[in-house]
Amino acid sequence: MKDKLVKTGHKKPYYRFITTMRALGFSLLAVIALASPVLIAVDISSREIAAEEVVEVVSEDGSEESSASLLYAF
Repeated sequence: MKDKLVKTGHKKPYYRFITTMRALGFSLLAVIALASPVLIAVDISSREIAAEEVVEVVSEDGSEESSASLLYAF
């Protein structure tokens, strides 16, 4: 039975490159999978902080309206 290097014509650096690319891709996917919950938590906390800092807008007729509806309109 022929060796894989002889059978396909690829040299050893080719297989090292493929292995390196697979390892790099797996590492990148792992980083994304671990970072996404953190980014979601940061987004939720920033929305909560923004909701707490809602400034009440006084309309021209003197009645007070909350601008909370403006935050969620976007």
